[in-house]
Amino acid sequence: MVNIAVLGAGVVGMSTAVCIQNQIPGARITVYADRFAKDTTSDGAAGIFAPMMKKVKTKTKEEFRKYIEDSFTWFDAICRSVDGPEAGIQKISGNDVMLKREEWPLLSNIVYNFREMTEKELSTYPDHIRYGWAFTTVMVECRKYLPWLMRRFRERGGQVVFGTIDSLQQFSTGYDAVVNCLALGSREVFNDRTMYADRGHVLRVHAPWMKHFLIVSMPGGDQTYIFPGQENVVLGGTHQKGQEGMDYDDKIAEDIVGRVAQYVPAMKKAPIERKWVGLRPCRTEVRVEKEICRVGDKSVKVVHNYGHAGQGICLSWGTAIRATELVRELLHNSPTRRQSKL
Repeated sequence: MVNIAVLGAGVVGMSTAVCIQNQIPGARITVYADRFAKDTTSDGAAGIFAPMMKKVKTKTKEEFRKYIEDSFTWFDAICRSVDGPEAGIQKISGNDVMLKREEWPLLSNIVYNFREMTEKELSTYPDHIRYGWAFTTVMVECRKYLPWLMRRFRERGGQVVFGTIDSLQQFSTGYDAVVNCLALGSREVFNDRTMYADRGHVLRVHAPWMKHFLIVSMPGGDQTYIFPGQENVVLGGTHQKGQEGMDYDDKIAEDIVGRVAQYVPAMKKAPIERKWVGLRPCRTEVRVEKEICRVGDKSVKVVHNYGHAGQGICLSWGTAIRATELVRELLHNSPTRRQSKL
């Protein structure tokens, strides 16, 4: 029997574990993590499927397109299935508005009904909004989706171990391959000093009358957004590069509400149900690759799948498919892209 360890239980780690189960029948897969479900960064993520390359880098545009195509196909299939509500996935329509015309994004041929907004539609927003897109996509609420993935994983024989991961040494024996989905944890365990945190704040408010999403995109990449979920509405957001404190800043909450209210005034009175702060795991580009790591006198076959920044949900299933392909290659002793020594 093939034994595979998956390190990390956020949306990327759990997606990869389930994908390996699907593609490598009979493999014994164990997920190791010190945080699960509600304690992960994924749990608080906004969850809208609206990926943009300016938010995260991959080696090529084609690679990015493949990741988001595969992810959307997966989420859309769940949404249309009997598991949709339980998995926290629903279809949602809305607008992405901006100050000036931008190039159509790659998702325009992936999501449903993507089009330019009409002048009449744009006239409902403040005068500085000059352009926008309308489309239908999916909302993936990880507070439900992560437990759904975990149940699927366990029902198919997957094993879970809670504990701190200090080094690859812990997995140098007993496993045919190790999959690294540790996100920011890769800085210490795999000495990846290109990783950095991008702190984000969101609010969840009670506004059941809000049925459509709204994204206000600024030239520098910042966004103000409203994402209706199954139980509440997500308001955001912020980007604080290099900040890693986990205390919520109430002044930021006031700023988010103020920004949102410029576009939907009624949001100013929406009762706040939850405040959340999380750290996006960023690097120069998403890392999905294989290598042979030296640990003392042993060689450990490793597949990396991390560095998704604020696009973890949008890229998760696509990169899981690629990571699974790399695991299969390692198990068949294919040449690796690089080598390192730990």
